[in-house]
This record gives sequence, C-alpha cells and structure tokens, in this order.
Amino acid sequence: MTDDAARIGELETEVIELENEKAAHPLELFFDLVFVFAFTQDVSLIVHDLTLGGILRGAMLLALMWWAWTNWTWTTNVVNLEPRIVRVAMLASMLGVFGMAFSVPTAFEGDGMWVALGYVWVRAIAVIVFVIGTRGDPDEQQALLKYLPGSMVAPVIIVVGAAVGGDALQWIWLVAVVFEVVSALLGGRADWKIDAAHFAERHGLILIIALGEGIIAVGIALGGFEIDTSLALQLAVGLTGVCALWWAYFDRLQEVMEGALRAADEHETGHIARDVYSFLHYPMIVGIVFYAVALEEAFLHPDDPMSTVVASVFVAAVALYLLAQAVAVWRCWRTYLYERVIGVAVIAGLVAAWDGAAKNVVLASTVVLILTLTAEYMRFRSRIRGEVPDPETAAA
Repeated sequence: MTDDAARIGELETEVIELENEKAAHPLELFFDLVFVFAFTQDVSLIVHDLTLGGILRGAMLLALMWWAWTNWTWTTNVVNLEPRIVRVAMLASMLGVFGMAFSVPTAFEGDGMWVALGYVWVRAIAVIVFVIGTRGDPDEQQALLKYLPGSMVAPVIIVVGAAVGGDALQWIWLVAVVFEVVSALLGGRADWKIDAAHFAERHGLILIIALGEGIIAVGIALGGFEIDTSLALQLAVGLTGVCALWWAYFDRLQEVMEGALRAADEHETGHIARDVYSFLHYPMIVGIVFYAVALEEAFLHPDDPMSTVVASVFVAAVALYLLAQAVAVWRCWRTYLYERVIGVAVIAGLVAAWDGAAKNVVLASTVVLILTLTAEYMRFRSRIRGEVPDPETAAA
C-alpha cells in the first residue's frame, strides 16, 4: 500500500505540473503570421538573386528575423500575456517585424535602415516586456542581466551598418549576428526557467509556418500551367516532399527535444533551450526556406536539368534541415541519427550525378528522403512501441 500511495502521489504531482504548463496563446499565433510574409519575402529575395552572395544575404536576413522571433518566444515563455498592456506591446512589436519583412527585397539596395529600425523596435519592446513581466522573479531578472549587456551591442551595430550602407553593410551585419550568438552563449549559462511544453510548441508552430512556404512555392511555380496528369504528379511530388520534411520533425523528434527540456535540471534547462531551440532551429528554418527556393526554381522549368546553383541550394536545404535535427537529438540524448547523414549524402550524390529533368531529380530525392525516415523508424521501432524500456531514446 505504501508503494501504491507513493505512486499515486507521483501521478498527482505530474497531473498538477501538466495543468500548470502554458499553451501557445492566440496572440502568439497571430504574431507568427507576420513571419509568413517575412519568409515569403526572403524566398523572393533569393529567387531574384540566385548567386552565392544572394543566398548568403538571404540567410543573414533570416538570422535577424529569427533572432527577433526567438527573443519574443523567450519573453512569452515566462511573461503572462493576459494583461492588456502586454498584448498591446506585442501587437506593436509586429509593426517592426512587418517593416523588416517589407524591406527585405531591397535591404541591400538602400533600405537597410528600415530593417535596422524594425529590428531595434522589436528587440526593445521584447526586453521591456520581459523586465516588467518578471519583476517578482529575481532569478529571471538575474538571468536577463547576464544576457542583456552583450545582446544590446548587436542592434547598435545593425543600425551603424545600415547608416554606412554599400558593400560594407553585409559584413557589418554579419558581425552583428556573431555578437547575437556570443551574447546568447554567455547568457545561456544562467539558470533560466523554461516551460517545456510552451517552448516546444512555439518552435514547432514556427516550423509549420516555414513549411507552408514550401507549399506556396510549389503553387506559385506551377500556378501558370494548365492542369493535366503531368502537372498533378508534380504537385503531388512537391507536396509529398514538404510532408516528408514535416514528418522528419513532428513524428517523434518534437517529443524527443521537449522530453530533454523536461528532464533537465535547473542549471541545464537554459543550455538546452538555447542550443537545441534558439541555435539549432535556425538552420532548420534556413533549410526550409532554401527548399522552397529550390522547388520553385525546379518546377518553373521541370523538364530542364537543375542549374548548379539550384542543385546546390536543394542539397543545402535537405542537409541543413536534417543534420540540424540530428545534432539536436545528439545534444539532447547523445543518440546518433546516422540514417539522416547517409540520406543527405545519397541525395547530394544523386543531385550531383543526375543530369536529367529537374522534376525527376526532385522525385528521386523525395523517395530517398522517405526511405531515410523509414530506415530510422525501423531502427527505433521497438523503443517507439515501448517494447524496450529506454526512456532516453524511446521517442527517437
């Protein structure tokens, strides 16, 4: 009876903890809608400048938008969004994101200051809301103090870069991004309190928004053609590829990463949230945007071979997305998803060696992607089904 009573007590504690967990607020979902436009603008920027410089500039602008988003996600993870003043502040910050997104296509052609001012606006409001919203929590305030000094440098550098302009702009903004990463490395050493369910849900939702860009890209590329059997097959292939990317994350990995966040102690929680979510989800977002670019270009000229640039973007997309997830799982549980490494290598070799129609290359790569995820599932099937009691890798 003693053991039963103890077990009942543990279950009651778990239920209370689950009831106290946050869910994504409707305002956060509304806030994310601005990033639909931001991702679309970034795809457009890269498509119209399919050079190494254009691709890297697109990735850099994504980094700025990502850092604006992730700062708000850390804020809303601990701040109550019910007070109307907090809601107004978050809605006001959307104006900065919208201005950034609107200026993306011409950011390096004279409109960089609009990106810079939008970035400063978003970051400043997020910090103010965090400070005010955690006034009664000295631990959170102390953690913020470790992060804030370094993080205030990057927005200043971004404004300076926009004022300087010209060819120097991209290099100055690159320095700003490095400062953001360094400040996060330093600030992540603090003892942050993280609501695991909310944090995981928010990052899953932004990935879904990014994946929607892949569907939009297929629709845009094929929208000008008359529907027939061949076009229907291309639509199916494009959608299947995006579905496979969704499956790669949401079938089990979202639970794996959330589980690691739950299992971490108070000294490790901030490290995992920073590394797995703030750092490693960025290359996932870049991978999805690159995938949308490659699909749009491939399906605009489906019967022609992929150009070298498009092929490179396509391989980079798959590699960034899958390998970032593999590194995240290793960071959480020291589990190796080597099937993904092999799958990326096979797709890279296939794209490099096949000089056929672009639509066939996409089809073959999608098949390899599905086989990769199937092989991974088969290796972990017994653990996923609960036949092997291994809590650390059960969800992998």
